[in-house]
Amino acid sequence: MRSKQLTQAIESDDLQTFLLTLNESCLLLARHGETDWNANNLIQGQQDRPLSPLGYQQRKNLFYMLLDVPIKHIYTSQLQRTIETARPISEAKQIALQSFRALNEAKLGVFEGEHKVNFADAYSKEVYNNFLRDEVNIALPGGGESLKMVYARIRNKVDHVIDMLDESGHSLVVAHRNVNKMIVKHLLDLSFDEGFQVEHKNSWLYIFAPKTRQLFVTDIPSPGNKTLIHTGFKRVMA
Repeated sequence: MRSKQLTQAIESDDLQTFLLTLNESCLLLARHGETDWNANNLIQGQQDRPLSPLGYQQRKNLFYMLLDVPIKHIYTSQLQRTIETARPISEAKQIALQSFRALNEAKLGVFEGEHKVNFADAYSKEVYNNFLRDEVNIALPGGGESLKMVYARIRNKVDHVIDMLDESGHSLVVAHRNVNKMIVKHLLDLSFDEGFQVEHKNSWLYIFAPKTRQLFVTDIPSPGNKTLIHTGFKRVMA
């Protein structure tokens, strides 16, 4: 899949310079760095996989992007890929990680560990492709979750995170692709179909300004490069 490129963009020397223009405490929404299973195109769900070498590079880039940003709270899921992505920021800023089960990735049932293309049998391929056609409503067998089920468990936690925003600093959430879809859906009061269309790659950061209800997205640059910020969210494209 590829993402539709947004047209309106703001160039900034760094993220903190841009955040100062918003003049309010924001929610910074990151996705964990790439894992070994992401790299091998395996269905991951709630399997607790480590970061890949690329994932560690993405973690480093996020660290440097946020190094000069005043952060008061850091929230992750209970899966190691989000905890390890956030850990250097937590240690550098001496902010304890708050890890919640509600932010864990969507369960994908008996399909966790299956290759996304080379299925073990034709029936499995059919079931998984049916799921991909309606992830909002369909849950995979063996304890899987639909996006509606994910939304039901994350919305109260998202409200708590917003309520805890401190005027003296921002809050960072490091979570997962499907969870972040539903977080953006909740923040902007999108429909489920619109929420499904939200894309969040491992190297992107979303910025939500709650007072003005504005959402921005940026690629996380390597250290020393400028930050290019787009308004709105990037969409999944077939």
